[in-house]
Amino acid sequence: MSIIQILASLSPVISVMVFLVLLRMPASRAMPISMVITGLAAAFVWQMDTQILAASVVEGLLSALTPLTIIFGAVFLLNTLKYSGAMDTIRAGFTNISADARVQVIIICWLFGAFIEGSAGFGTPAAIGAPLLVLLGIPPVAAAVVALIADSASVSFGAIGLPVLFGMEQGLLQGGESMAAAQIAHHGEDFADYAQFIAMHMITIDLVTGTLIPLVIVSVLTGFFGRNRSFKEGLAIWPFAIFAGFAFTVPAWCINYLAGPEFPSVIGALIGMAIVIPVARKGWLLPSTPWFDFDNKTPDADDQENSVSTSNHATQFSQLAAWTPYLVMAALLVLSRTLPPLKDWLTSFNLNWTGLLGTELKAGFATLYAPGAFFILVCLLSFGLFKMKGSAIKTSVATSLKSMVPTVISLGASVPMVKIFLNSGENHADLVSMPVALADMLASSMGNIWDWIAPVVGIFGAFLSGSATFSNMMFSGLQYSVADNIGANPALVLALQGIGANAGNMMCVMNVVAAATVVGMAGKEADIIRKTMPVALAYAMLAGTIAWVWGGF
Repeated sequence: MSIIQILASLSPVISVMVFLVLLRMPASRAMPISMVITGLAAAFVWQMDTQILAASVVEGLLSALTPLTIIFGAVFLLNTLKYSGAMDTIRAGFTNISADARVQVIIICWLFGAFIEGSAGFGTPAAIGAPLLVLLGIPPVAAAVVALIADSASVSFGAIGLPVLFGMEQGLLQGGESMAAAQIAHHGEDFADYAQFIAMHMITIDLVTGTLIPLVIVSVLTGFFGRNRSFKEGLAIWPFAIFAGFAFTVPAWCINYLAGPEFPSVIGALIGMAIVIPVARKGWLLPSTPWFDFDNKTPDADDQENSVSTSNHATQFSQLAAWTPYLVMAALLVLSRTLPPLKDWLTSFNLNWTGLLGTELKAGFATLYAPGAFFILVCLLSFGLFKMKGSAIKTSVATSLKSMVPTVISLGASVPMVKIFLNSGENHADLVSMPVALADMLASSMGNIWDWIAPVVGIFGAFLSGSATFSNMMFSGLQYSVADNIGANPALVLALQGIGANAGNMMCVMNVVAAATVVGMAGKEADIIRKTMPVALAYAMLAGTIAWVWGGF
C-alpha cells in the first residue's frame, strides 16, 4: 500500500484518537467529524462505490438501534430505582457485605459483571455495573473506567459463547467452507469442538491475565480516583483480589473443559460470587487497616454535579424487593438465550432490512430479543413493585430521554463510520477492505513477533466495531492464515485474537459512550479511554508473552 492508502485505512483510528482522546472532544462532536473524515477517505482514496458508501451509512444507523435501546434501558432502570427509593436499599446491602469500595468494585464489576456478560454481552455489563457503583458513592468516571476494565476475561464466553462459537466460525469461512476444516475434523465433528479447544487456550492464558484483573481495577480505582491518588491502597488488598480472580477463572476453565464455551462466564461468575461474598463478609484476606471509600463524594465539582446521586426518599424496601428488577433482568437474559422455544418466539419479532439502497447490505433489529426490551419491561414492572407515583414515573422517563441526546448523536455517527470501514472492500481501486489491508500489512512485516501483534489486531477490531464477536469475524481468517504461514499453533493464535478482542472491549467507542451515558458523564469519553487504553494494551502484551513462552515448550 502507498502512504496515502495507509493513512486512509487508518482514518477512523487516527481521527478518533485525535478528536476524542487528544483534543478531548465529547463523543457527540468527535464521532460525527470522524465519520465524515472516514467517509471522505473511503470515497476519494479507496474509491469506494458511492452506492455502497451511502448504504453503509444507512446500515450503521439501523444497527445503532440495538445498542441505543440497551443504553436507554439501563439508564431508565437506574432512574426508576433512584426515584422509587430502592437505590438506598441496594446501597445499604452492599455496605453490609463490605464498606470497602475496593471489595464492592470486585464483586459488582468482576463477578456480577461476568454473569451479565455471559448472559447478554454487547456492553451490557458496564451499562448495569457502572450505575450500581455510582449508587455506592464511587465517582461516575471511576465507575465507568473500572466497569469497562473488568469486562474483559469473561468476554471470551460472552452472550452464551457467541464471540467464539459464532464470531470465529464466521471469520474462518472462505468460499462457503472453513479454512480450519482439517483442524475441525481433528478435534471433533463440528466447529463447536474446535471452538472449545480454542477457548481452552484463551481461558488458560487468562488463568494469569484474567486473574490479575481484580487487582488492576482496584489499583486503578485508588491510584487515579482515590483521595490520596495512591496505587498502594489498591495493591494492599492483593490477597483478596487474586483470590477473587481465581474464584472466577478456575471455575470458568473447568466449565469450558467439561461443557464448552457457552456457560463458563455464567456459571463461573455464580460460583465466584458464592465463594467471594462470604469471604468478604468475614473480612478474610483483607488488611486490618481501615477500609477504602470516597465518603460518598466525587473528587471534583463537575462529577459531583452530574453524578447519579442516591435518593433521599424515606420509602424502605427489603433487599429482595430492591434487587428484584436486576434478578428478573438476569433471569430474562439467561432464559431467553437458553430456552429454544422462548428464543424462537422472541426472535420471531425481529425486524430485518435487506437490499439497502439497492445493495446486498442488510441490517436487523431484535425488537424483543435485545436486552433493551428486557430493561424496559423490568422498569414497567418496577413501577408497580415499588408503587411509584405518577410524578416519579414521569421524572424517571423524562430524565432518561434527556440523557440520551448526546448518545444518539455519538452512536449515530460511530456505527456508520465502522460500517463504511468494514464495507470498503467494494471499491473501484481493486483494493481489499481497509481492515484487511491493515492486517495484511502487519502480517507481512511483523510475522516474527506475531505473538504480540495478534492480540493488537484483536484490539483494533473491537475498538472499531464495538464488539469482540465482530472483531473475531473480521480477523479470524487472517489470523489463521498467518499462523499457517509462520508455522504457529492456529488455536493459540486464534486465542490471542480473542483475548485481544476482549481487551478492545475496554476501550471501544460504543462501550465507552454507553458507560459514560449511564453514569451521567456523556462528554467525558476521552477521560475514560485515557485510563482504559493502557490497561488494554498491557493485558494484550502479557497474553502475547505467555503465548510466546507456551509456544516455546
